[in-house]
Amino acid sequence: MTSKDFSLAAVDLGSTLAKGGLYSLDGSCRLSTSLPVEVDAKGASFEHDPHALLETVEALLDRLQEAGPLAAIGVTCQRSTCLLWEQSNGRALTPAISWQDSSATGVVEDLAQHASDVASRTGLRLSPYYAAPKLSRLLSSQPGLRRRAEAGEVVAGTLDAFLMHHLAGEPSTEGGHAGRTLLYNLEADAWDPALCDLFEVPEASLPQIMPSVGHRAEWKGIPLTALAGDQQAALLAHGGWEEGITTAHFGTGAFVLTGTGDRLLRHPELLSAVLASSSSERHFQLEGAVNSAGSAMDWISGVTGLGPERWGQRPLEPERLPRVLPALAGLGTPWWRPEIRTVVQETGAHTSPRELADGVLVGVAMRVVDCFETLAAAAPAEVFRLSGKLTRSRALVDLIADLTQVRVEVSTEEEPGLAGIARLAAAGLEPGSTSLRGGTPVSYTRDPEWSSDRAHAARSDWKTFVNEILES
Repeated sequence: MTSKDFSLAAVDLGSTLAKGGLYSLDGSCRLSTSLPVEVDAKGASFEHDPHALLETVEALLDRLQEAGPLAAIGVTCQRSTCLLWEQSNGRALTPAISWQDSSATGVVEDLAQHASDVASRTGLRLSPYYAAPKLSRLLSSQPGLRRRAEAGEVVAGTLDAFLMHHLAGEPSTEGGHAGRTLLYNLEADAWDPALCDLFEVPEASLPQIMPSVGHRAEWKGIPLTALAGDQQAALLAHGGWEEGITTAHFGTGAFVLTGTGDRLLRHPELLSAVLASSSSERHFQLEGAVNSAGSAMDWISGVTGLGPERWGQRPLEPERLPRVLPALAGLGTPWWRPEIRTVVQETGAHTSPRELADGVLVGVAMRVVDCFETLAAAAPAEVFRLSGKLTRSRALVDLIADLTQVRVEVSTEEEPGLAGIARLAAAGLEPGSTSLRGGTPVSYTRDPEWSSDRAHAARSDWKTFVNEILES
């Protein structure tokens, strides 16, 4: 067989769906498959069965291996989901606590006076959505766990490290995932002893930090050459290895990212993070977070009974629709208020279910534009690249173009996380390869059609609405 006969296996383990893809070495998708992901959601608690997640990943890899010979494997997953497990045998000791879980809010509130120091060391905000507060709570949940963690008998880590323990034989993570823990020093590219002490998470319990790209181990004889966060992988698919690419990917949330190349940039209202690393270099990103996008549309579908085919059938006109702040999991960039929840402006007796659903869609667009405008102040963009299932709504895409007043491009790749981690896996096979250059093809382009005055008025009205909520 020649190299053309081999494929790259890519797996993306999300919050509600696990996806697998088979990619040729030149980047084209040969096969895609998926399996559902179960989540146990009760109030502020969002949990997964970690061994069920592992079995799902292994099932997808088995499917991909059966489809043809594999040259390498790349894995990406939800970044802040975390758990405790046995170092000796990989057995989970706790559920996998989802990034959406806010049950560690009390831990964060007790450490509020350290918020500035945490931000300076990690590039993140002090928030219950990241792993350290969750791990701290888990270590206190059973007698003896913290003592065993101090002895290195218990691993405290993010979901990727648990997967690597089973797929590669040892628990390991990389900068993009480690950077979602609040325990990782962004400047030093290492666990931070002071942060470990602050959150009472023993450094001895943390997994090894390795490069995102490069030979990690072998799974059933196949090199595992790439590990990255899901949003980082999506940005890589859009060409974010290079500086100046701004993207938004719509999943459960929507994350707006800008690649900053090998420059680590900081902004008080944004998150700074590792995009991906090799043995010789690190590339970085700036990030804005919309915690509720797809989840907001799922919620309003349940309320109204209207499926995606009924949203945004006509151009979205914010001036004529109910105002909705979609914040099922708190309010992110640029306000960072995790306690805020979804707010619907008082509706009239004649407001239809379709108008309410469209109002939520407008709210999602506005939140994405909140992030874009904050990013543009730090790293101006002439084009905004979008991906994800919500981009099937042309009305949503068109509204984002009109509000941002820049050209919007929709990727042909609906699952850029798979394409991005496949690119990274290819780079792990051939250091210095061109697999990380360039973006995915475009299926739809939209230039702004609104006047700048109308866009400014709509954005001003939105900001007034949000500020009234924050001040109430």
